[in-house]
Amino acid sequence: MAILDGESLLNDATALVLLRTATAAAAAAFSFWGAVGDFAFAVVLAVLIGAAVGLLNLAVRARITSAPVNTAISFAVPFVASIPAEHFGASGLVAAVVAGLVTGIRAPRVLPPDHRLSDAQNWSTIEFVLEAAVFLVMGLQLASIVGAVEREHTGVWSALLIALGALVVTLAVRAAYVVPLPRSLRASARRSAGMQDRVETMRSRLDDLETARAAIQEHRRGRRIPTARDIERLGSRVRQALGDIAYFRKAPLGWRDGTAVVWAGMRGAVTVAAAQTLPEGTPQRALLVFVAFAVAVLSLVLQGATIGPLLRRISPRRTDTAEQDSGERQRLLELLRAASEAVPTAGESAVTREELAAADPSAVRAWLGREKARRLAVLRAQRTALLDARDDGTFDAEVLASVLRNLDAEQIALELRGGPGT
Repeated sequence: MAILDGESLLNDATALVLLRTATAAAAAAFSFWGAVGDFAFAVVLAVLIGAAVGLLNLAVRARITSAPVNTAISFAVPFVASIPAEHFGASGLVAAVVAGLVTGIRAPRVLPPDHRLSDAQNWSTIEFVLEAAVFLVMGLQLASIVGAVEREHTGVWSALLIALGALVVTLAVRAAYVVPLPRSLRASARRSAGMQDRVETMRSRLDDLETARAAIQEHRRGRRIPTARDIERLGSRVRQALGDIAYFRKAPLGWRDGTAVVWAGMRGAVTVAAAQTLPEGTPQRALLVFVAFAVAVLSLVLQGATIGPLLRRISPRRTDTAEQDSGERQRLLELLRAASEAVPTAGESAVTREELAAADPSAVRAWLGREKARRLAVLRAQRTALLDARDDGTFDAEVLASVLRNLDAEQIALELRGGPGT
């Protein structure tokens, strides 16, 4: 699922850049290195513009207190990223994707949970409406596309055969790339596992400041004394390396995973939309659009209807992971407890219900204000600890996301109570 989610973000954008490069090359004298240079320029510049827009987006939205206004600004971000990128000859779609990635990674650290909840709900609605609209437009244009194919080509049935062949080619190309992937990842995991003892030793040396500085200077040229920031960066890389080793040893990819990734790579609205960006003067344009439409439909029908039975057929017998999940959650609870205890006000003495009932109302309000502020500080510290663990890759992503959602829900409920401390 992580592979499929990731490629849905990046592969479509990269494919559209390749299509634009190929279209431009076909319209003029073709130069392989010129096409490679155009592709690299379009991607690199788009990444830089998208990253800058993503950071600027967070800097602006962090200062806005209204969730609806914040969400409205988020609707403009893809255009703010894509329009300058297109103006300078880069890929607007890649720029928009990068801006979204930067926003998604940094938003939990910058934006309050109610703003992120508003974003998620509204963007889910927009996504559903746009996807439905694309397929609706596809259906409305189908009659004219079929008519154009019949006029310009030998007929619809031969075009369908071309589409079927194109679908087979796309699956073959996908398999040629994906099939060696699990093997290379397993080999990488074995090499990393062989380095685990060395990485563990490095991590133990980073606990002491002087020892950490000596360890860094052993592998660094020059005489500059490592700063605390250098040590923190190295510690983060070491934790990430250990997290990667643990992950690939716990969940290695095999032939079942490769088969699932190959067959789950279905074509859809982007395929048809890409074909419709071809210039009007493109030879056999109607045929190309029809083939793209037919490939998308055949892919969604054939692969979509069989992916469930296929996975049930090849899936191994389900093992009991309750003990493993329990250990993962126990480590998370310990992390949350440590973050809570690090908050300065966390050691305030508890107050019983009887003491509150007997206290003066003004004292009760003051205590409630302090308690709410304390609890919000604890939630912020716990969220920071979880996000650091996410960046280091030391916990299961689904378990971590579940705990983060629980923290967001608790903070939203606490803030909705109003009163002191708001």
